[in-house]
Amino acid sequence: MIHLLKRQSSILIGLFTLMLYSSCAPIRAVRWWSPDLNDSSKFNNTRLLPSKSPFRFVNGNNPSKYIELKTYLDTFLNRTNTNAFIVIKNDSIVYERFADGVNQNTLHPSFSVAKSFVATIMSIAIDKKIVSSTKDFVIKYLPQLAKNDERFKRLTIQHVLDMRSSIDFDENKETPFSSITRLYYGASLKNQVSKLRMKGEPGLKFEYQSINTQILAAILEKATNRKIQDLLAEYLWQPLGAESDAIWSLDNQNTAKAFCCLNATALDFAKLGRLYLNKGNWDGKQILSRKWVEETTNPDTLEELGYKNQWWACYDYRYFKDEESAKAALNKLNLSADIKKTKYNGYYFKLKAIDYTATGILGQYVYVNPKNNVIIIRMGNYPSKRMNLESFIPKLGRQF
Repeated sequence: MIHLLKRQSSILIGLFTLMLYSSCAPIRAVRWWSPDLNDSSKFNNTRLLPSKSPFRFVNGNNPSKYIELKTYLDTFLNRTNTNAFIVIKNDSIVYERFADGVNQNTLHPSFSVAKSFVATIMSIAIDKKIVSSTKDFVIKYLPQLAKNDERFKRLTIQHVLDMRSSIDFDENKETPFSSITRLYYGASLKNQVSKLRMKGEPGLKFEYQSINTQILAAILEKATNRKIQDLLAEYLWQPLGAESDAIWSLDNQNTAKAFCCLNATALDFAKLGRLYLNKGNWDGKQILSRKWVEETTNPDTLEELGYKNQWWACYDYRYFKDEESAKAALNKLNLSADIKKTKYNGYYFKLKAIDYTATGILGQYVYVNPKNNVIIIRMGNYPSKRMNLESFIPKLGRQF
């Protein structure tokens, strides 16, 4: 009996040890739970070499003009879990702040900021006629999906770009068994994509699902017979003059986690913002279709959809102590908008804005304001309660 108990105990210990070090997504999720800034060390990675022709933003040549900005941000950003905060206007760095132990050469995880890079690669592939059109059906490139659900026959690349795919995918990050957990920690992204099913008709409503970006990468890899990281290097990293030896996390089969996990310097992330700010033109060379940029960043489209081609709309939020003040402000602007009550018994309304942003889960931002020619980069962890990035960064960008 004692011998049997010892044997059973050994088996249980062995199973527990196997589970602890297994690559199974739920086990990884339990071990590491939620994403953090050190996740690149947990996965395999591929490297992106710096550009042979580096582009560098210049330091602001009139620091006295921004002395108030520096004083304010130096104080406000303290204790907000911000590792890098950079404000660029007219290609000049007018404000730059790094946390202790961080500098211009530090690689930062971008999480979903990577989605905007992948969408941009898709646009360039269309310009090169490698992919025919955003109107193409996904099954043209991934025909195996048609067997899973007949509704895939009506899913277009544009549906996927705009997060209107209606794929049966759970973005809930609070359970180790959710779809997003399997996508993030799982061993085979290709296997997960191949087994997808639908839960509704595509194109009817927006639902943020990271699997959409992984599908875009799968389409690009199928159309080009190349890895998405190689496309990024050729289409964007080299042409934009990236300076960092960046890394992109991979699954166990060396497929890039296209929906997240691109790690680079803050200033290299800013270069994607500069490309869009300049309507796809990079120092005289049209790298990205001007039409694509205009369609992606059209204020009317962004206001209506909230999200276009893997970029987020910004809104101009105005807050008031009472409803009468909100109404008076709208009358003065000769505008109409829904006035809503805040949870703190104040009132607010939101207006259409021309700025837009790429955003990551822990508060990563590549913010672009075409009116003021401003780019703002924020890298770090979840901010403290006193910092609402969704309103703080656009409000700051509109002051220039």
